[in-house]
Amino acid sequence: MKLIDEIITTNGRKLQILKGDLADIPDDHKVDALVVSAFPDNYKPTRASVITALDKVGISVEALAADKESDLRAQFSCWISKEFNKRNIERIICFEPVNRTNPYSLIAGTFEGIMNFSIQFDMHTIAMPLVLTGNQGFDEEKVAQELISTSMFWLNKESPLKTIKIVVNTDAKIELVKKEWEEFQQKSSLEYAKDSYDFFISYSRKNIEMARAIQDRLQGKFNLFFDKEDIGVGMNWLNKINSSLETSARFIVCLSPDYIASKVCKYEYTFCNLKLITDGDDCVLPVYLYSATLPFHMQILNYHDAREGQMKGVEEFCNMVIKKYG
Repeated sequence: MKLIDEIITTNGRKLQILKGDLADIPDDHKVDALVVSAFPDNYKPTRASVITALDKVGISVEALAADKESDLRAQFSCWISKEFNKRNIERIICFEPVNRTNPYSLIAGTFEGIMNFSIQFDMHTIAMPLVLTGNQGFDEEKVAQELISTSMFWLNKESPLKTIKIVVNTDAKIELVKKEWEEFQQKSSLEYAKDSYDFFISYSRKNIEMARAIQDRLQGKFNLFFDKEDIGVGMNWLNKINSSLETSARFIVCLSPDYIASKVCKYEYTFCNLKLITDGDDCVLPVYLYSATLPFHMQILNYHDAREGQMKGVEEFCNMVIKKYG
């Protein structure tokens, strides 16, 4: 396996491009997890896939799927295997997207799972191919672009994950990834102004009336990120969301059944959860809009109760925010 190039972040994390065979990882590139993608519940080896290459060296993704360590497909469209420690691979993370209409959303979903597993299992190094581009047929250039930018976003955070390796096996793919790599380095500081925000309002579009009420009450007193207004038509929403999460001091989380069901909201909350771990609970302010069965990681914070869609409760929440942070 040959290292082609790498970016080292200011906090010492690494994003690497390598040429090689993911079924034959050498000792000096050992990984805690190898990320692969598959159609839902379909792990049969097919022509020219990473799953096929692994099968040929005695690592059956189908067998690993039958006895998973953790299955988060309902939440993040992925699962992680138990430890097997073969070929310098400790585990497999398998990503199985169901909704396949938006490549930005799919890459975001991949990293939701990776970040949750990295925290849960203290993983430091992962490798992945250009996921979703083999039998699943997504555009290689688009996937490479999103993998690079989203990898760099998460590597700049204080999480267990320290190295991401993007591994390809042909000269043509190396040239494609290098092109996207160079464009990322040239444009990353210019593509979006690094606006800073006092609060990032994370909400489901189905609850926009309540979220808008929060925005209206706090606008003028704080600098707010509100995606309905701050993401322009034709803009890469994932890059803008990442940039705005990164530069927000605190996060208002509007909990509801629609929030829990939204992939975008779950992606945003993955970032909030990491901020909780690194910065403490004062940075995430949940307001409970409508009754829902909350996942455990959303239950651990005290929330302001505005159920069931009580504007009085929203007003009390906003008054608390103004008094405490204004």
